[in-house]
Amino acid sequence: MEKENKKITDEAKKEFNESVRSLVLHIKKKDPRCIAQKEKQKQLEEERLAAEKRRKEEQRRKRAEEIERITKQEQDMIAEHEERLDGLLNEFSDSEEEADPFYCPLCKKLFKSDKMMKQHEKSKKHKEKLAELQGEFAEELQAAGLAPKTEEPVEDDALRSTKEKRKRKTEDNNIFLRMKKILTMFHI
Repeated sequence: MEKENKKITDEAKKEFNESVRSLVLHIKKKDPRCIAQKEKQKQLEEERLAAEKRRKEEQRRKRAEEIERITKQEQDMIAEHEERLDGLLNEFSDSEEEADPFYCPLCKKLFKSDKMMKQHEKSKKHKEKLAELQGEFAEELQAAGLAPKTEEPVEDDALRSTKEKRKRKTEDNNIFLRMKKILTMFHI
């Protein structure tokens, strides 16, 4: 019996609670204070969402400005480095012909390999230019008084003193060394 009483009272409580809930919902729908409170909450939520949206927009704008500023700095830095590299390349490209081991400065030609360079050195054109240069160099030495003229009368060796012989020999050696130095410059 107690179980049945308890069951009946529980059901009565449920019905009463259900009727109170429905009454409260009905009053909330019709009561102007509740309606004003809902509208106020709705308005506050809209304002919060609008403020959140403005804040996100401001953050996006700031990020975009920061990215643009950093990109500009990087582009300026890249442009500066490219200018420096171009300057260095131009500087080295001017001296590249002189530093290249397969370049003939006499003929002003660049070769791809050592074999081609050696063939060029054996060619008739190269030899002609070399002979022309040697002739010009000998003429310049004679004009400067550093080399004896070839048309000088040859004196008798017995009459010359040993000092003159030595002097003549050192002059010849100096001329020979200068010629050798010039020829090595031209890879000959």
